[in-house]
Amino acid sequence: MTTRVTAVRALGRILRGGAWSNVVLRPGGDQNDRVVAALVLDALRTHGLADEVLGGASGRPLGRIQDDVLDVLRIAIGELDRASTPPEVIVSATVDATRALGHERATGFVNGVLRSVVRVGIPDRSPMERLGVPLWLDRQLAEAWGREEATRFWEASSQPARVGHHDPSGEADAAESVPGIPGAALAARPIPGLQVLDPASLAVALAVDAQPGERVLDMAAAPGGKTTVLLDAVGPSGLVIGADSHVRRTRSASRRLPGALWVRADGTMPPFAPKSFDRVLLDAPCTGLGTLRRRPEILRRVTEAEVERLAALQERLIESASELVRPGGRFVFSVCTVTPAETVSHLHGDWRPPEIAAGRTWGSGRLLGPHLGSTDGMFIGVLDA
Repeated sequence: MTTRVTAVRALGRILRGGAWSNVVLRPGGDQNDRVVAALVLDALRTHGLADEVLGGASGRPLGRIQDDVLDVLRIAIGELDRASTPPEVIVSATVDATRALGHERATGFVNGVLRSVVRVGIPDRSPMERLGVPLWLDRQLAEAWGREEATRFWEASSQPARVGHHDPSGEADAAESVPGIPGAALAARPIPGLQVLDPASLAVALAVDAQPGERVLDMAAAPGGKTTVLLDAVGPSGLVIGADSHVRRTRSASRRLPGALWVRADGTMPPFAPKSFDRVLLDAPCTGLGTLRRRPEILRRVTEAEVERLAALQERLIESASELVRPGGRFVFSVCTVTPAETVSHLHGDWRPPEIAAGRTWGSGRLLGPHLGSTDGMFIGVLDA
């Protein structure tokens, strides 16, 4: 009971409060945390399907249903779709949760709606429709990749993600290595003693190829996952500067990673001398569509205007960051998204894909993704100065 009520409240914070699921949820925590996370993420992954089903079964516009009641129904649809629990158990538990949330008068309505759904069955829909992918976004990917690959991306993005780790020794118990990304490992939950880091993010850090004693700038660095890998690479004789424009994130990162020099800075006007770094990494702000497995709510927030705004910001960041690399050094650009405007459209001239075996070449960069391997969606380009 408490688990389901907690899940409803978490879902409300995400859908209406603007919170992010990877912040609200703790899928790698204790059993209760994992159950709550599964309920919420399943509801988010079937959001488009759930609203279609509930709109038909309820006989009323969804806007006329109380928020908590609608959310408890969305969670139930996610469970019914997964089909891992008997339907009668889901219906009963959902009615009880509705009562526990203080909506006694709505219990009959909830019971009737869910029994109707069970009787008719969950309709078969495409991965895009189940997730609630905006038509403009699906069209962009289909035009860039072809319909078959776009569909595979949506299907893979609708599946749960395992926890990524950096395991340089490759000897961790209960971890599976990731082909093509040295030191990347996956497990069901966090492994004590290992850094939690998605394989795609590790691939970005490895593309920098930082060497002992070098000066490295990590732009837009917070929370510092890739910074940790860079610190290990340069060793005690090197220097890693982590720059980020967000005050709170920079302060938090500096407490976790005091080995780096943390600077609050606007990446479009970086406070560094030209050609002063051996390596520069720009993991640029983006729409984050490559992280849909952990943050399905992105699909309800992304707009064409936001893609255009971020693509313009990325261009400015690329221009300023490239000025900071010394002759013979390296500049790496990456984004955890997949829209053409935020990825291949930026790379011209001497850009090239990183030398990793995972993913596939896309334009002058490398595309990683859940449909190409067990990673987040990521685009990486390398420019050797």
